[in-house]
Amino acid sequence: MERGLDRNNIVSVHTVECWDPGKRARPVTRAQAIEALRHQVPACSKCQPDTALGIEV
Repeated sequence: MERGLDRNNIVSVHTVECWDPGKRARPVTRAQAIEALRHQVPACSKCQPDTALGIEV
């Protein structure tokens, strides 16, 4: 998951294999990634974590 400058703002969700995760990306659990996607955090358009996790947002 990639956070914004203030660390409270989540910018996007990425997969582990993403080639463009950003400098502020940190690992999270599967459940945390799904929860973020369900709360309208954007999925990375390059690695498509929503598809990798098998969920529709």
